[in-house]
Amino acid sequence: MAKYFIIKNSGNFQEAQDTFQDAVIVLYEKTKDSDFKLSCTLKTFIYSIVRNLWLKALSKRQKRVDVVDFEKFYTLEINEDQSKKEDKQLDKITEAIKTLGEKCRKILIGFYFEQKKMTQIAEELGYTNAANAKNQKYKCMQQLKKLVN
Repeated sequence: MAKYFIIKNSGNFQEAQDTFQDAVIVLYEKTKDSDFKLSCTLKTFIYSIVRNLWLKALSKRQKRVDVVDFEKFYTLEINEDQSKKEDKQLDKITEAIKTLGEKCRKILIGFYFEQKKMTQIAEELGYTNAANAKNQKYKCMQQLKKLVN
């Protein structure tokens, strides 16, 4: 989520890694405070830190950007029950991905998590063109949906 946020908002992979590491340090410092109480999931808390750090970095650059935020899809004000359901669903998806064939795993992970273009995925996996890889991605998603439901 952190990588997605930073890359979609004028950052790159290295900046995403650096910002995530900074967020982990902030989290560590917060946990040393005796008044610290985590009132949301750890994932949500780290995402909030990453978001704030990145927005500060962008403002230091004096770069005007329209922020593309995960919050459209993932509200930070989630109650604990909803968060636990989402964690279980994510675990279910992760396990289902592990049962897919190697090519399907590589396609889905490459496209959705590594943000690779279909042309790059097609090249890496030996498809004749991006359209064939896209068609295979569709079939892989259908398999994944069956496994998750």
